Amino acid sequence: MHGMLNYFGRRILLVPVTFIAITLMVYAILRVAPGGPIEQLEAQLRGTAAESGAAAAGGPDTQGLDEDAKEELRRYYNLDRPIIVGYLQWLGVWQKTKEKRVPLEERRADEAFWGRADSLLSEYRSAHDAFDATLARVKWTEVGENLFRPVTDAVRQTDTSFFAQADTLLQAGLPKRKELRKHLESAGYQLVDTTYYAPATGTLSAAEQATLAQLVAERQASAASLEELEAWISPRSIGVTSTFSLVHQNRQFSGILQGDFGDSFQYNKSAIDVIVSKFPISIFLGLIGYFSAWFICIPLGVFKAIRHRSHADTITSVAVFIGYATPGWVACLLLLIYFGGGSYFDVVPLGGFRSQDWDLWWENGEYWRCVVDQCHHMAVPVFGYLIASFAAMTILMKNSLLENLGADYVRTAFSKGLPERRVILVHTLRNSMIPITASVGRSLGLVFAGSFLIEKTCNIPGMGLLGFNAILQRDFPIILGTLVFLVLIQLIGNIISDVIWALIDPRIRFQ
Repeated sequence: MHGMLNYFGRRILLVPVTFIAITLMVYAILRVAPGGPIEQLEAQLRGTAAESGAAAAGGPDTQGLDEDAKEELRRYYNLDRPIIVGYLQWLGVWQKTKEKRVPLEERRADEAFWGRADSLLSEYRSAHDAFDATLARVKWTEVGENLFRPVTDAVRQTDTSFFAQADTLLQAGLPKRKELRKHLESAGYQLVDTTYYAPATGTLSAAEQATLAQLVAERQASAASLEELEAWISPRSIGVTSTFSLVHQNRQFSGILQGDFGDSFQYNKSAIDVIVSKFPISIFLGLIGYFSAWFICIPLGVFKAIRHRSHADTITSVAVFIGYATPGWVACLLLLIYFGGGSYFDVVPLGGFRSQDWDLWWENGEYWRCVVDQCHHMAVPVFGYLIASFAAMTILMKNSLLENLGADYVRTAFSKGLPERRVILVHTLRNSMIPITASVGRSLGLVFAGSFLIEKTCNIPGMGLLGFNAILQRDFPIILGTLVFLVLIQLIGNIISDVIWALIDPRIRFQ
């Protein structure tokens, strides 16, 4: 017993280590992979502008987020910090700044303070907008603290080969955009959308010098007004956002250890609420599919073991190996094609978890109709879950029973004159089910997390489909949130499997 406790103690201590290793690796991959949340949002804005015709004048490449909005998104998703710091903030062991809107009651309680704050905010916004308006009028840009002016023909003629190579990379499109930026930055130039910019330094014309002086003055005025605003509001831990809103800013531990999984930008709500709302669907289908496999595969495995090498065993083996070679989602797809109301039979619905009027039927007391509708919709996905474990569980049951039928205690039972039915059901079946029963813990991952391929094929809004869509949309909070549950369920499930194995098989001794 002491050795077993030590074994499980070490297994439990390895859970947080394994969890950190897996989540850190996935977090790092998400951070360095292209197409993050900022790029996704920009793509959505460009698509919306293209559909509405707003991009007709400048082309879709001119549409996107400004630098202030990008910086705010980087802070929100911890993309402005190093990977390890961002991961520790997501985990909840490194403090980060949390912003909270000021309630109306607080404003009414101290109208003098907030009146002065709003006045200073208005002055800062006016100065900031004046600077931006001048930038737009003269078609200059600001990168960091430096001002840049568009590259003129005179600048191009100073190094024609350099800009010829830049034009070639630009015409190659997005795949060469990173190489183009690196090429331009090597000579001090910048690329904004599809325009080259040169530093506002060196030899400038009289008009450019006047523009530079005006921009510098307006930027200084904007910085001075911001400094005055922050001096007024910072004693109350209040800050100003890039969208000119006053918010409370507090440094605190806020991550998954505190129950803060972040907000999904795809669903515009808390990621944990979105994930938990999908649990019932995946658990329901997973449990039904798992227990259906038990009720079918256990008797079938016993039958095949008793009728070993008979015609019935051969015929059922064909069905078993067909199931083994057919993925669950492919089986679902075939059922939908042949029985989903296409060119063949109209027996099952094409997808969905329930009918749209299911809740209304339940409120009206039409319970039997709800049960029939639920069974109708879950027939195809449950069959997909069933076939995923059908072959393995059936063969495992058969082989385990055959092995036990040749054991000494079984021969002893037969020699005492016990009937075959009693020997199999009472003496042999319990020991034969040990390998299958021990895998209960490892099956928790499928039961809780679902199968995204089956849910995608059957259009079921469960955990699997949620995680799949989150990966496509680069929804970091949903991706990492589903990963947390999946890793923990799998790690805990492995320990549960070992515990069950030790309890039901006295021969097992974990050291």
